Amino acid sequence: MRSLLVLIVTTSCALVAQAGEKPDFRAHRVFTELAAAAKDSTRIVAHRGAASTHPENTLPALRAAIAAGAPVVEFDVYQTRDGHWVLFHDKTVGRTTDAAKVLGRGDVRIGDLTLAEVGQLDAGSWFDARFAKTRVPTLAAALQVVLPAAVPMIERKGGDPAAFVAELRRLEVVDRVLVQAFDWDFLAAAHRLEPRLLIAALGGGDLTAERLADLRRTGAAMVHWDHRSLTVEGAAAVLASRRLLCVYTVNPDCVALGAAAMSCHLVTTDRPARLVALRQRGRLRRRP
Repeated sequence: MRSLLVLIVTTSCALVAQAGEKPDFRAHRVFTELAAAAKDSTRIVAHRGAASTHPENTLPALRAAIAAGAPVVEFDVYQTRDGHWVLFHDKTVGRTTDAAKVLGRGDVRIGDLTLAEVGQLDAGSWFDARFAKTRVPTLAAALQVVLPAAVPMIERKGGDPAAFVAELRRLEVVDRVLVQAFDWDFLAAAHRLEPRLLIAALGGGDLTAERLADLRRTGAAMVHWDHRSLTVEGAAAVLASRRLLCVYTVNPDCVALGAAAMSCHLVTTDRPARLVALRQRGRLRRRP
């Protein structure tokens, strides 16, 4: 029965998309929850988990982000050579694993490895010896940690859009996650394949009227922009479009306060515990 219901909903969404009508992202459950939570104060997104205190994109980092009270936990994913999805940021595995020791070189691309090969790598020792033998997690394992305590913000770094959508459907999380990428063509493809996905468009530089107009093809409900290039006018334009506004990567207190003053709904940070504490003290109240 559950499989039948999923098939009916998926088919209905596909027919809506073919008819040229797209679901209103403002009615999406995750969108409404985030918008309501950030109505008065800027909310916190934990970048690659709690990346300032734990090895990025690992289960310990995700657990630490949840423990810090981050309502949204961001992590990166790549598709392996044999089609699995794993948490990883860089194209090559050398910086955050012991690949040079295990594989004989560190410049191997994560997408050229199988899941079994990725599973041999130590993804924790580079950060601190106490995280030795921490492994690169799969997307499924990460979602088990983050849900339902927080919203998973999944940044696709590499991999096929159809395979990515298929994996989210297999895991039955299509309507429970936020998907983002710098690759807007990927976002547009994912949105066409699965209109129920909540999309965030990553970017930086000048947030021009032309770039805002280009957002429409991605179905983006959120603009996730580099704080160093976001202007007051750019922020106002995003807010006027009724999308959520998030900025990255915000670590100093003064930058977090500035983002709140520009009425950002969310800020992405390597220091979730610190920024959650600032919010709890009323220091991240959004200005109308």
